[in-house]
Amino acid sequence: MKKSRSSKSKNKKVLLGIISIVVIGVIVSYASSSQDNTSDPKSKLLGSWMDVHGVGMFLSGTDDTLYLATHNGLFKKELDGWKLVGNDKSDLMGFSISSKEGIMYSSGHPSAMNGNLGFRVSTDNGNSWTMISKVKEKPVDFHAMTASKAQNGLVYGSPGGGSELFVTLDEGTSWKLLTPPDRIVSLAADPLNPDRVYAGTVSGLYVSDDKGQQWQKINPNLETGTITGIGFASDGKTIYVFSSLDGNGVIYKSITGGEIMVKTQGQITKTGAVFNFAPGRNGEIYATAMEKLSSGMASSVYMTNDGGDTWILEGTNNSELAMTDNT
Repeated sequence: MKKSRSSKSKNKKVLLGIISIVVIGVIVSYASSSQDNTSDPKSKLLGSWMDVHGVGMFLSGTDDTLYLATHNGLFKKELDGWKLVGNDKSDLMGFSISSKEGIMYSSGHPSAMNGNLGFRVSTDNGNSWTMISKVKEKPVDFHAMTASKAQNGLVYGSPGGGSELFVTLDEGTSWKLLTPPDRIVSLAADPLNPDRVYAGTVSGLYVSDDKGQQWQKINPNLETGTITGIGFASDGKTIYVFSSLDGNGVIYKSITGGEIMVKTQGQITKTGAVFNFAPGRNGEIYATAMEKLSSGMASSVYMTNDGGDTWILEGTNNSELAMTDNT
């Protein structure tokens, strides 16, 4: 017996409805599994930031979290992956952690990019921020910033472009304008000597022994390029730098204040720049890197616990790198 045309139409609608339900179920199931960081350790490496501008950890106290300052807020590493801290999604171009537990400093731009943040402080581990000063008549946007571990309240900052350098001795309430040695890209205050500060510039590495009043160029045994990143190990003596020349860069370290530089045995491959080095509590060093991959740029953080012989991926915004990393 032949089925009527209306009966066939009904059956077709039912079939299409079943297919739609199945497809939706598959999509929901896939989305749930791809967001479940506990099912795949590699996915815990993936962070939802754009660019990483800073990295740090409190070296004493109860908070031993690894923090990342990014283009869209502050992130911290937890057991199940990277999490946004608080509700502030500002572009944290400048970032430094104080020697006092819970206190962090930041600068940069609001999330809407309609101005600058000036100099800000957080007293609750980055959950909330307060602007302490504009620094100039109009708020600055420090792109390089370093807080001294040897003297409380001593902070250096250089706005985007690197043509200016400021210092505060009272945790940002008042600032003094200094003369930079050249266009500044990175800064690092010596953690053992309150008078010494290092500046990475477009023409090499400089040091000051009088809180930035006068500068002397360090001429180590490396090809002089732009020093994009500087940082100290937890011993306060070993200094790490990244020198970028013609788009290619190398990680060096020194135990002589930069006078003699040695290439670390391990390098972060395909890296155009390392913008920060920061110590951990157990002798490890963290480094933020911009990497040129076939799938596009990656903004990542790496860790070495053997003095730079090997670099282990700790987090990245590039899914291909997160899933293919073999460490």
